Amino acid sequence: MSTGPNFIIVHTRDMAGTQQFYTDTLGYTVEVDSPNFVQFKSTNGTTLALSTDEGSEPVELWWFVDDADATHQTMRSKGIEIISTPRDEPFGRAFAIKDPAGNTVNLLQLPAGQ
Repeated sequence: MSTGPNFIIVHTRDMAGTQQFYTDTLGYTVEVDSPNFVQFKSTNGTTLALSTDEGSEPVELWWFVDDADATHQTMRSKGIEIISTPRDEPFGRAFAIKDPAGNTVNLLQLPAGQ
């Protein structure tokens, strides 16, 4: 397991206002900017992004792992609640678990070379 979280997505209904808060107030620099998704430059190895996807939890936490399938097996053997099994996505191989408080934790194996 890595030292994540490595990627945090904050879901918002007010993209312009939330983006302004993170840039003007907290000093983040925009790296990717589209109407429904904004990604800020990473300053400490953790990437912060905003999304207008209202179907998700308010905040998404993503940990990067070296091997999604092996990590999935480890989580299963520890009795961790598995929300989704490893699946291939355009951005890597991912699966999700629940922490004891009921929060979703997404685990992602990046594609080779990233």
